[in-house]
Amino acid sequence: MKRTFTSSLSLWGVVLLLCTLSQLNAQDIHFSQFYNAPLSLNPAMTAVHSADVSFAANYRNQWNEAISNPYSTLFFAADKKFYFKGKYNQFVGGGLTFYWDEAGDASLSVAQIGLNGSYTYALDKENFLSFGLSLGFNQRSFKPGELTFGSQYNDGQFDPSRPTNEDFSNTSIFFANAALGANYHGQKVENRSQMDAGVALFHFNRPNQSFLEGDDSPLPMRVSFYFFPTIQIAQRFDLHFAGSAQFQSSYFEALAGGGLRIHISQKRTKEFALQLGGGYRFNSFGDAIIPTVQFIGNNWLLGLSYDVNVSDFKAATNRQGGPEIALRYTITNVPVPEELRICKLF
Repeated sequence: MKRTFTSSLSLWGVVLLLCTLSQLNAQDIHFSQFYNAPLSLNPAMTAVHSADVSFAANYRNQWNEAISNPYSTLFFAADKKFYFKGKYNQFVGGGLTFYWDEAGDASLSVAQIGLNGSYTYALDKENFLSFGLSLGFNQRSFKPGELTFGSQYNDGQFDPSRPTNEDFSNTSIFFANAALGANYHGQKVENRSQMDAGVALFHFNRPNQSFLEGDDSPLPMRVSFYFFPTIQIAQRFDLHFAGSAQFQSSYFEALAGGGLRIHISQKRTKEFALQLGGGYRFNSFGDAIIPTVQFIGNNWLLGLSYDVNVSDFKAATNRQGGPEIALRYTITNVPVPEELRICKLF
């Protein structure tokens, strides 16, 4: 029996609710505007959008006022649809991703270049299933010269010439990383209401991330759930909701939020909309309230958000979590003729 748009909305709402009940914390890179970084959530989201080609960039700077070397995260993604000849009810997606994450006095950093692939099949005009796979090539490094150790102190005075008595033969390592996932997309043909919901498994190959020779430190797997429903409530107004839950080893993070999108101009090729909203990050500390604003044009998007820390860490951060920016640009080719396809391009 085919899953309808409404029943899928309810099912994934229950899944998301169950996930947010845990009390853990996340390890991998994360974004408050996770809905604007879909390829960081699931490789099955590759090319699952209304355009033929998409370029996206996300930047996050966290705890800049609290620590001397704050967390900085940069993420780039590009993807493209490829149709089968004469079969416009299915397509494959190809994508390329890059991220760089750095933090701490030793500038501990992780960089990854990833290759994504996906396959999408239309069950009918309103229901689509996608499956995806990604392969990443990672470098992890740090700068030991920025650290100090107990053996370098002499009578309470720091002496940089004294040995650290630590093994720093490897300050940079390389490893391969793999992920897979599935996504459901539902849409209403007669209006703008739609939704995406999915699950992905990252690091299922458990690569060794240790800097020490002969030591085995497998990278924990991460399970990602998300849910993005949009409901058109009037000709110029939509309600947008988003939720995600990330599980990794004993850590957990969940985010939930929403906003009102106002379609200021609906003239073809000159569309412009403003979205105002906010969200909240859930973990064992409470963490942050996240006000957001988005500007959406015909083929571009600019998203701005700021984390307002409300956890016990607020004493150190003065409630300043960090700014985040999301950019997206899309290219749409000449639409496929209506008589050659069974579904609108979502």
